[in-house]
Amino acid sequence: MLFNESLRRRCVLLLQVEFSTLQIPLLLVEFVLLLTTVSLLVLNRKEQKSREKMMSHFASVADVITRQEYFVAVIDAYRRAEKRLSGSVTGSPPTREEGGVIQEIVDAVSDSVKRGVEVRFLLPLVPDRLQMGKRYKAVGATVRFHPALVISDARYMLVDDKMVLVGVPERKGKNEPTRKGYAIPSESVTYLFKVEFESYWSSAEARSYDQYLTELVTQARTANPSISVDLIADNLGIDKGDVGVLSGPS
Repeated sequence: MLFNESLRRRCVLLLQVEFSTLQIPLLLVEFVLLLTTVSLLVLNRKEQKSREKMMSHFASVADVITRQEYFVAVIDAYRRAEKRLSGSVTGSPPTREEGGVIQEIVDAVSDSVKRGVEVRFLLPLVPDRLQMGKRYKAVGATVRFHPALVISDARYMLVDDKMVLVGVPERKGKNEPTRKGYAIPSESVTYLFKVEFESYWSSAEARSYDQYLTELVTQARTANPSISVDLIADNLGIDKGDVGVLSGPS
């Protein structure tokens, strides 16, 4: 009995020592986790303050302009640009009422290119956007299409990396036109838009005008080998000469 009692006490003592030994690393782990949590909270708070500061700055420098003023500002920006213009645009086929304004924009793009200004456009990867892509390309702009661009989302133009013009629709919808805009003469705000633009522009998913047209013509020919060049061109709203070069004789 005495032997058993002595053995029991030794076992209890060993367990207590082992438990105390295990507590030390557990406490260290808890301490590290606590420090990590506190650090994340501090970083989150700093990020929130930075975001609030940016939005406050955005609101202080942005001038809200009407639809008409927005297009006037866009045309004026093309005429005053010195080095580069980068625009993420909807590229919607113009309505009869918009024809005159769109032609003014195309002419302004042409004049900018002739002055040596680099002009780039990102458009949604949607077949009916080829028409405007072709018009921009014809006057010397570089055009790319990207699937991540949302037609109903904001559209914007960066001017010499110093100012950004942002146009927004009145409501969400497939072909909602620009109803109002913001003119933001701020290099820091412009930089935020530039980062997004460049990421899309250099993305592997981006398609040039010729690449996208080739894909669409190939799809049409695969689905219907007897489809004519005229019908493809009519459906895409472009010249049949472009389609004929890619698809061969009809």
